[in-house]
Amino acid sequence: MVKHVRLGSAFLVPITLLSLGFLGSCKHASVPDPKGDLIRSLKGANVEGYLFSLSEEEAKTTAALTNPAVRDLIKLGKGDPGLVLRYTSVEDKRANERTVYKSEVLRHGNSLRLAVRDLATDQIVDEGTFPPPGPTCEPPGPFDSINACTEEFNCTSKGPLQCAANRTCHPQFAALTCCLKDGSIFSVHLIITPTRPLCQLLDVTPAVDVVLIAD
Repeated sequence: MVKHVRLGSAFLVPITLLSLGFLGSCKHASVPDPKGDLIRSLKGANVEGYLFSLSEEEAKTTAALTNPAVRDLIKLGKGDPGLVLRYTSVEDKRANERTVYKSEVLRHGNSLRLAVRDLATDQIVDEGTFPPPGPTCEPPGPFDSINACTEEFNCTSKGPLQCAANRTCHPQFAALTCCLKDGSIFSVHLIITPTRPLCQLLDVTPAVDVVLIAD
């Protein structure tokens, strides 16, 4: 004869509590949020519309928020002090250290410079000055548009600067004097960033084309 044994309620309660405790621990487990972590580290900086990217390497994880304006020609007119290009968080996995950088183009009169700042210390860790544009049309024009002018430069003169950027893992700078068919003349400043994979670990500055509108 098979005997049916009924478990008492005192035996069931501890099992039930254990199950609920397990479920609760799963529910409250933290979820990685690299974008949120980067935004919080910026202490109120306005990054609405910025483009988020995440790159993970064996030794480093890089999260970035890039100003969407860098996808087009950036025009700096009278009174424009400059423009933030990118905020970047670089996590060194081996040292368990995290550094947040801000890269921006700054205008001083009719000259431009690139500044990369460590936000924790507020110290500039890298910078570069754009060369001044020449007095004559360079590349030779006239062109239908500024884009046509920069495309001509990319085809005929960008190569050596790109090689230098890849060799040094450091951005290179160029200045054009773009003469258009409608008689207007613009000074165009370019940041040429490294494309070599090894250099991408240091990628805190995007490639940009900046049009400086004279005062």
